[in-house]
Amino acid sequence: MAEGPETVLHPWIETFRSRSSRDLHPHWRVQRPGGLESLAIDDPWGRRHRPDWFARGLIIWPRGGQELRLSQRLLCPEPWRAWGQLRARLVLRWWAEAAELRVDGESVHRGDLFDTACRWTLPERWWAGEPLELALTLRSPLHDDGALIQSRLELEPTGSGDPHGVLLAQSLELVVLRAESEGTPGPLAERLAALDPASPSERAAGLELLREQLRGMAPSPAEPGFHVLGHAHLDLAWLWPVADTWQAAERTFRSALDLMERHPQLHFGHSTPALYAWLERHRPALFAAIRAAMVAGRWEPINGPWVESDCVLIATASLWRQFEEGQAYSRSRFPEWEPSVAWLPDSFGFGAGLPAVAAASGVRWFCTHKLAWNATNPFPHRLFRWRSRCGAEVLSLMTAPIGTDGDPVAMERYRQSWRRSTGLETALWLPGVGDHGGGPTAEMLEQLELWQGQPLAAPQRHGSLRAYLAELEPHQAQLPIWRDELYLELHRGIATSRPDQKRHNRSLERLLREAELAEALRSAASHGPEGRSATEAAGRAELTEAWRTLLFQQFHDILPGTAVPEVFEQAEPQWRQARRLARRQRDGALGRWLAPRPRPVANAWWLVQLQALGATPLTVRLPRGDWRLADGSSLPRQPAPSGGDWVQLSGPQGVAALSLERRSLGGHPELAGGSPGGDRWSRDQPPRRHGGPPLARQRPGVRSGGAPGAGAALEPARSRPTGVAPGVAPLARSRRLLGCLGSGR
Repeated sequence: MAEGPETVLHPWIETFRSRSSRDLHPHWRVQRPGGLESLAIDDPWGRRHRPDWFARGLIIWPRGGQELRLSQRLLCPEPWRAWGQLRARLVLRWWAEAAELRVDGESVHRGDLFDTACRWTLPERWWAGEPLELALTLRSPLHDDGALIQSRLELEPTGSGDPHGVLLAQSLELVVLRAESEGTPGPLAERLAALDPASPSERAAGLELLREQLRGMAPSPAEPGFHVLGHAHLDLAWLWPVADTWQAAERTFRSALDLMERHPQLHFGHSTPALYAWLERHRPALFAAIRAAMVAGRWEPINGPWVESDCVLIATASLWRQFEEGQAYSRSRFPEWEPSVAWLPDSFGFGAGLPAVAAASGVRWFCTHKLAWNATNPFPHRLFRWRSRCGAEVLSLMTAPIGTDGDPVAMERYRQSWRRSTGLETALWLPGVGDHGGGPTAEMLEQLELWQGQPLAAPQRHGSLRAYLAELEPHQAQLPIWRDELYLELHRGIATSRPDQKRHNRSLERLLREAELAEALRSAASHGPEGRSATEAAGRAELTEAWRTLLFQQFHDILPGTAVPEVFEQAEPQWRQARRLARRQRDGALGRWLAPRPRPVANAWWLVQLQALGATPLTVRLPRGDWRLADGSSLPRQPAPSGGDWVQLSGPQGVAALSLERRSLGGHPELAGGSPGGDRWSRDQPPRRHGGPPLARQRPGVRSGGAPGAGAALEPARSRPTGVAPGVAPLARSRRLLGCLGSGR
């Protein structure tokens, strides 16, 4: 049986790698208690507690923020000094909460859990024979053991060529990947198979053979390869609070602008209208610089929704508002970029109705990477049409991984996978440190530039995401169609973690929906929005602010409950404030809508149904009293153990307001001073429909209604009986909102 290309070429890859790189892992020393030093690789802790990592040759130490201090003296190997015209890089990769590299006592690089690698260039004095004292300090993550994954020296040419053959090992790896993809060993592998790399003479012959082969392979930019777009995935909150996100965004964006000046080919794309809005308000000079780069076509807003939201737990109205707010902001601030892309690389699955909502807002392309994380069943498509039940659809792209660098072997491996899945040659590549921002680094771009001129590397071109997607659109008719949700087989606990966030989200969704329906009724009754007062205009601004608070808290690491506790502690007052704003606007709109209506009785309460629902029997928990309809007929009631009374009545038909009267238990209409002292109505217990959840069972001073837009009960403002529902503001001089009654979800 013929040997495969990997079997034939692997000895040659290792031979060439030994000429141009040095593994530093065996030489790191760690200081032990008592001043003793030992080799870090021999530490028995890793062998005992993480045998899988130990088998891979990693340097391991315990979790919990523990520090590992490594050191070694670095000398230039004698054979390298004779070559000249080369650059040496110290290549490190770690899994650590924090990392700092010091050379001769000077800090030269810092990193963390997200910026996990460096390619530091060694100084000229090292080439002259001066040793360097390396000190590497690593702090383990709180949630996982730490590891130094890679540490090595690598040579690279200083020009576009490779006269010393220091890139031959990686070039042969590219040959192996392409040969395996094509299923044939290729002529180079066949000729090298006849030579033995262990023999000095045959090794020299193999080197000359490879150089001869490369000389005939001039790179052609017209050939398909990679479409490169710099990117910095930035979670608005996760392992850090929101306040830290603004600082990370500012650092990331300033770095990207600086790199654009030094690397004219660089294009950069970033999402999240909420982030741009913050910059516009708080960092106007930086926002103006970004806008200039956008106008020049080198900075691309890849937005879609207001934030990269959760797309499973939120209501359809919220999903629509996410796209409505995000698209409106993008159109108004970035008019030169068509808002046709929904960029959601990291959300934990996507509901089946998303294509309909996205398409209605002007989106043509949906982009994510998260489904590549499926734990059991790989998602079958990289490029497809995603269709909702109504027939609306968006073109969908499973993007390249986020948080990648310029490693040519990793890039080629991804490109071959893309080719097998789609049949297309050109793959998207997204270099840049991610999760906590960061974006492309100078080292990444230098690595990309180095390989751009190498014959065996696939050609690169830098450009916008929209330009790449435009090249894919002609293939639309041949793409498979997906007619279901995009279910993520991972993070399955998010539907139940942090239930307080789910309650906050649902109650605020309900209140905002009710406020908008109430405003629509008020506007229709007054024959349109003309003549709004300044107070009403301010109210609309408040409602928009409450909506934006909701949309922000629906970010895919906040609402699902996957962030650190500080995020939720800081979100608590924002949820409360937004509910107060929404409730105030709902109450005000209902009060103005009801104001012209005649009052059938002196002490009228109102049950308001805000949607066109049929009349259904209702059992409602109301304050203690003798409840009657406007015609005086008594309503069945019984005391509720937790306070108030259960009252049975027939709900109104359609959009309507039903007048109720509350009398004292003695049979007389209630007085302005309030109900008898025996009323046990609790300030924490607003009206409730029998058989459903409390319309608002929340903290004192915070309450909301029932299902969105279903109904509301009003009571006279001039009477404030003991136990009136908490936080209720007057609607007008004659009415106050008591609670909302709805059909539930």
